[in-house]
Amino acid sequence: MKKTLSILTLFLLLSSTGNSITLKEAEELSVKNYPEIKKLELLRESSLKEAEAVRRERLGTVNLLSTYTTYNKNFILTPMYHMMNPKNPPPFDSQKFIYGISYTAPIYLGGTISRREEISKLKSELFKNLKKATAWQIRFNVDSFYLTYLKLEKIKGALKKYRDSLKKLYSDVSYGVKLGKFAKVDLLKVEYSLKDVESRISEVEENQKTIKTVLETFIGKKISRIEPYRFEYSPKNFELTDLYSEALKRNSLIKSKERNVKISEKTKELTASKYGLNFLISGTYTRNYGFDSGENIGVGSLSFEVRYPIFEWGRKRREVLSKELEKLSKEKELKSTELEIKRELSKAIGRIKSIQSDIEAYRKKLDYAKEVERIERLKYKSGKGDMDHLLLAESHLYMTEAELSGAYYDWEIEKRRIETILEVEDEEL
Repeated sequence: MKKTLSILTLFLLLSSTGNSITLKEAEELSVKNYPEIKKLELLRESSLKEAEAVRRERLGTVNLLSTYTTYNKNFILTPMYHMMNPKNPPPFDSQKFIYGISYTAPIYLGGTISRREEISKLKSELFKNLKKATAWQIRFNVDSFYLTYLKLEKIKGALKKYRDSLKKLYSDVSYGVKLGKFAKVDLLKVEYSLKDVESRISEVEENQKTIKTVLETFIGKKISRIEPYRFEYSPKNFELTDLYSEALKRNSLIKSKERNVKISEKTKELTASKYGLNFLISGTYTRNYGFDSGENIGVGSLSFEVRYPIFEWGRKRREVLSKELEKLSKEKELKSTELEIKRELSKAIGRIKSIQSDIEAYRKKLDYAKEVERIERLKYKSGKGDMDHLLLAESHLYMTEAELSGAYYDWEIEKRRIETILEVEDEEL
């Protein structure tokens, strides 16, 4: 019987911890399961394959040829390459079947192939940067929800301590009322405060349920327990100029916009090169079979082609201008992204400084609240105090404790926001 109970207990313990998750696991699973990241990786691979395909265009193309033609009159089976000999005339046929092979290759196309290859490679880098930027953003979103959940857990803990204190106070006051030491109205005041704190605990728990559901959506599985995360509070003195300079060098979203500018620049060059000088070489070997004569004659050819457009009704100028305007728009987009990053950094630095000031204030306030609560409790027990003052002192004590705990988590979230923008780990910041 004892053995069975032990096995059952072990099973329950394992099942209860089976779906628990740490912050690191949540980050890894969310990045792994997020569809947008998978999509960007596929697009990156597609661009690399496209670059490889474009590069191989330099090798040219080999084609198999076949043609069947029927005429209403007899035609010469092959092109004439010498004067006809009446004694040995060339074959004539009304039905002709041509089959063979051809090879065409570019010698020079104005740099279009190299530019197209470069554009495909730049697209690959663009998708790589977007993938990295998306992964960092997903990690931050998960961190934010995870830490907010733990923040609420701390607040709930403070509220429960407040509730336990009120329950003890209720018991003491209830006993005092029986002895005639305290008034019944004091008991009602404590009871009201108890109901109020219970309501606040329920509200916090509902918020936690919502956050847990969001986290489950990110990581793709049910969560039974969110593991605590330990971090060290160390006040920071960030400077916007330094952080912004780092962001310009490291931020993947900015890099993706820079790639967009380069792509538009190369696209403009490609557009201009399409109207340049082109050299091509082509060779063909075919067999011409005549159904009437039964002849099957081989014919080969080798040709060089030079093309240069001398008039295209202004298409080149307009297309190049269009691509130039597109490039300018991408440059503006890059500048907007840089300014947005700067604004985000500025806000995060401001919030960090504000939270650090709040933490110092909460620490002092907590020491003061502890002393006030102690004095009010002694005064009330000695009959010199007031229940309202005691309840207010207790409320201030536990709410300040909750605010201080919450501020630590808010600080960690904002620090991680800066880490996300700079794309650095905690130890690098």
